[in-house]
Amino acid sequence: MPKQYLGYSDQDRRSEYAPFYDEKITTLPAEVTAALAGGAMPWGTLPDVGDLPDLEKSGYAAVEYGYSVDHDGSIAVAVKTDMPGVAPALWDWWFGWHGSQDLRYKLWHPGAHLSARWEDGKDDACYIGRNSIIKEYIGKDQLDAVIQFKSPLEFGFSNESINHPNKAVYICAKLGHPDLPVDYGYLVHQVRATENGAEMRSRFFIGGKYASIRKKGKLAEMATDILRKFKRLPDHFAPDLLRHCAEEMNHLAAFLPQLYQRYHTDNQLVINGDIFHRSQADFKKIILSNQYNKVDTGRTPDMLTEPRTVEDIIRIVRYAKQVGKRVTVLSGGHSFSANSIRPDCIVVSMKYFDQYKVNKAAMTAEAGPGVGGSVLLKALFKMGLFFPSGHCTGVCIGGYLLQGGYGWNGRKTGIACQSILGMDIVTADGELVHASESENADLFWAARGSGPGFFGVVVKFYLQLYTLPPYRAIMAHDFAIKHLEDVYRWAYEVGPEIPKAVEFQMMMSKNMMNVMGPGIEAFAPIFADNEDEFEAAKAFMHNSPIKKKAIIATPAFNPGIDVFYRAAMTHYPSNYHFGVDNMWTHASIDELLPHIKKIAEALPPAPSHFLWLNWYPDPLTVDMAYSKEDNIYLALYTCWKSAKDTEKYNFWAANMVREMQHLSSGIQLADEGLHKRTDHFMTPENLKRVQEIRAKRDPHGVFFEWHSRPGL
Repeated sequence: MPKQYLGYSDQDRRSEYAPFYDEKITTLPAEVTAALAGGAMPWGTLPDVGDLPDLEKSGYAAVEYGYSVDHDGSIAVAVKTDMPGVAPALWDWWFGWHGSQDLRYKLWHPGAHLSARWEDGKDDACYIGRNSIIKEYIGKDQLDAVIQFKSPLEFGFSNESINHPNKAVYICAKLGHPDLPVDYGYLVHQVRATENGAEMRSRFFIGGKYASIRKKGKLAEMATDILRKFKRLPDHFAPDLLRHCAEEMNHLAAFLPQLYQRYHTDNQLVINGDIFHRSQADFKKIILSNQYNKVDTGRTPDMLTEPRTVEDIIRIVRYAKQVGKRVTVLSGGHSFSANSIRPDCIVVSMKYFDQYKVNKAAMTAEAGPGVGGSVLLKALFKMGLFFPSGHCTGVCIGGYLLQGGYGWNGRKTGIACQSILGMDIVTADGELVHASESENADLFWAARGSGPGFFGVVVKFYLQLYTLPPYRAIMAHDFAIKHLEDVYRWAYEVGPEIPKAVEFQMMMSKNMMNVMGPGIEAFAPIFADNEDEFEAAKAFMHNSPIKKKAIIATPAFNPGIDVFYRAAMTHYPSNYHFGVDNMWTHASIDELLPHIKKIAEALPPAPSHFLWLNWYPDPLTVDMAYSKEDNIYLALYTCWKSAKDTEKYNFWAANMVREMQHLSSGIQLADEGLHKRTDHFMTPENLKRVQEIRAKRDPHGVFFEWHSRPGL
């Protein structure tokens, strides 16, 4: 490790940063000198950590300069620094730029700063979500620390705290030990614009009750208690920290505008997450690895981004708007038409937005768009809760909820997007907003049902949960293909009477259950709330007039949610190429049967299949963009292993549906093929309204629309 030292060496003075070297620290402002002379204030004079969001209020706190020390060793420090000629955004840049090199860090306070590096080893000008390893002196004491920069949102600040860096910037961090799992406390710097520049209002809360172990559990809690009792900072640490902060902030402010002008650049996207560029040799492979459908679209994005923070997404959207690029969003990559893979665009992968939090008492959850629906549902099962997640593992809730979302028990709970209470969205202007029935209601209305045509990036969903139905089971009847007409006539006739606790569906394939040859598997998943409902749900299968023709007819049994998912995934294997299409219909069985028979004759080899879903929805009671459903849902899924068969199978599903398009009342956006065939996915009135909201919210077309849409 290079020798660390204070000040600048002769070699340092030959570096590119030499014009900004100034080892003379500016005289402290009178207010700071007075605060130091006045000594410690009574504990409670300064606001506490929970009061930090009050910094967003206009005006000033009762005390802007001073420090307090509590009996347990806790310290609180407040400092204000006036910065004529400095804009808040300059400090936002500085905290990202300086952390990768010792010489940059020393510019801040050459008489106290020794070294700085990013824990991840990168040399990027962003800081939120990253850890800075620093060595510096606070007074005469050397401090080794890790500064864990956090989003202001995690500290309780509002969305506005990250939306308008021209007005104010909030630098928030936890302080800790660089090698041990121990945190010392918190810091916040608010830099807000003033008439002649900016002012920084700094707050520190360190030691005592603010110290903690960086791990959870009973042992960690015990260790935290010990840490708070015996790990006290020196008595002079609080005034030394006040002095240090005032010195470094005043010192750097004197030349920060010149430093920013010299080293800041607007033509490069910098985020905490990873960026993959089209120029990379393996870019095509990386893009394909993010698609469940392995068909090469022939479309090449400009870059793939993997943001880790909301601030990253804001940067991406603002950068795209600045350079004239368009944006697509990738939640889990299960879009069969690869909606996120568009030419010359910036793909925003939400893979790191995969956290969720459940409030069992309130029957609600908060979840990122990268959360797997099956992951969430399995966790809810353990709590006795339920959400109508999708039927396939790997499908993340982002795209699933935006396009509508029909999932387990969906006939009772309704289409899944009806259970969204709110969303946090980064708009086409690069601003974070909350959308609900009462806030940004136009975005909330449009998001629920517009699917890949939505003009924003949802970073969090607020969901309504339900009690887990205690009576759960599945029944299955498997028929040879020779009984096709009997099976589909029965399904059609019984459809309107099937209880809502049942999601009745049938799968036709060339190799039923992978071993039985051509046939039709009829499934009846049941989610019932009581025994009477459970018995009623089973009746239509028990009393089926064609039950005796089934090769296999199972009783109702509960295999568990894991088996439910494993069974579904046998029809959607990974690392396959897919060609799909679908349609809603209320056509008669006599109109449908000739097409179904043709599908049976021409169906490609398994696991390709034809899905019939008896939906028979109740009238939609929620006003939202989603507006297209019908009695029966038909979907064709062609899948093949080898790329050489793409030409043979790719358009089969679309061509089959095209032949019966006259019977279609529209499609749903889940398993669509809008890149091959256009059909209605919402009512004309709702599509018109969506486009009107788009024109208002995304007038420059930052976000792509659907692959195709009907004319207005």
